Amino acid sequence: MPWRGTQTVLVILMGLFLASCIAMASGFSTPLYAFGLGLTPLSAGFAAMICFIGFIVTRYAALQFRDERDSSKFWRRLVATIGAILLTAIADHFLLFWLGWVSVSLTLHRLLVFYPERPRALLAAHKKFIFARIAETLLAVTLVSLYLVYDIHAISQLPQISDPSVSNWLAFLLVTVAAMKCAQLPVHGWLLQVVEAPTPVSALLHAGIINLGGYLLLQFAPLLTPAEGARWLLAIVAGLSMLVAASVTMTRISVKVRLAWSTVAQMALMLVEISLGFYALAALHLLAHSCYKAYSFLSAGSVVEQGERQQFAQLTLPRVKGLLLASVLALALVVLAAWLFGAQLYFAPWLAVGMALALWLASEIDYFGRRHSLRTALIAAFWLALYVAGAWIFTLLLPAPYSGHYLLGIDLWVCLVLLGIAAVYLWLLYRPRRALGHRLFIALNAGLYLDEWATRFSLRLWPLRLPSTTPRKGDRA
Repeated sequence: MPWRGTQTVLVILMGLFLASCIAMASGFSTPLYAFGLGLTPLSAGFAAMICFIGFIVTRYAALQFRDERDSSKFWRRLVATIGAILLTAIADHFLLFWLGWVSVSLTLHRLLVFYPERPRALLAAHKKFIFARIAETLLAVTLVSLYLVYDIHAISQLPQISDPSVSNWLAFLLVTVAAMKCAQLPVHGWLLQVVEAPTPVSALLHAGIINLGGYLLLQFAPLLTPAEGARWLLAIVAGLSMLVAASVTMTRISVKVRLAWSTVAQMALMLVEISLGFYALAALHLLAHSCYKAYSFLSAGSVVEQGERQQFAQLTLPRVKGLLLASVLALALVVLAAWLFGAQLYFAPWLAVGMALALWLASEIDYFGRRHSLRTALIAAFWLALYVAGAWIFTLLLPAPYSGHYLLGIDLWVCLVLLGIAAVYLWLLYRPRRALGHRLFIALNAGLYLDEWATRFSLRLWPLRLPSTTPRKGDRA
């Protein structure tokens, strides 16, 4: 059986990549470079994660497509996509990296149009195809410029660059490519519409492909680090994308569409972390989001059952008093963690963690009662410590270059975006029937009408003839 053989190969590769990552991080081995390929803690860890996601997705697809007439065609396309991602992950030569990057997009396109009779899937794949070609062209210009200006041809040679004035415009190109790959505004619409594709494709896309933009910036961190202008551009684009996407997610009913908007917001948060210079934190975010989003898409069918359980448990919105108490507890825990584990100068990451803890604590305190506040606080402290420990481990696995001096403007900008998300969230939850809340809900539910612009631009640039969905004359109704 091809499915079972593929799963066996992926498990073996995952073990090899994971062992290599641990050995290099522990000092028992050094990075390996041969035949245009390279194994570093970052590339080996990312490749091991892709093998794990691919193993889960192929197991799911083997069951879903066992009675499909074209199951062998789907298997070939899926294996080709996973192989292209692995090639991109471990490529060290510029040419191999670019070929792997292009191959991922082309093989994914064949998966997205697996059901050619679905017009929405074809339109989404068409838009994605256009944006992917633009991003690949910009990436090719960047890599060729690196070769001509610095006389380097491998990613491992990037630390040799020491002229920030020349590398700044190249970093701008890299940021543009990463933003387009991560489906940031305003080229995000295709990601929301490719939910028409089979569920395994959505899981692989959201868990292993969409985050290639973040992986690109992590690989090229020596080029991005001294380019403050490019980091500002990344922070602004990703910050606005995070604000809009996180707000829109609160208004959507469709499970898959809500997950797609969540992916846009999560990718934006990862890019914001990179703009701040927290490369290890971004790598941890990439891993956690990949595993979570693969599980979310593959278990999307059980959301109705989960909703019924919540309704049976009579879960309601936390009261304002409980929310205030939770905010105080979260602030105390975050300040304690920052003091114990050595706080970094930036405030935005700690604010994001504190907001997430406050919302979780509010729901727990409201459900279990204030007399269990100590128990809830201890559980929150455990998760916070686990998060800090994970960030510390990734710092050892991924020694990042020095991110330059403190960029107060980016820090304040990200804090304002996070506070804006919290304000929209609380207003929609607690004041939904007010006039402002009603108008805000309608606008956000439509995605602020941003995708319409991208759709018109795509069809004007490259027209597409969609199959007719209306019955032909003489057909039965």
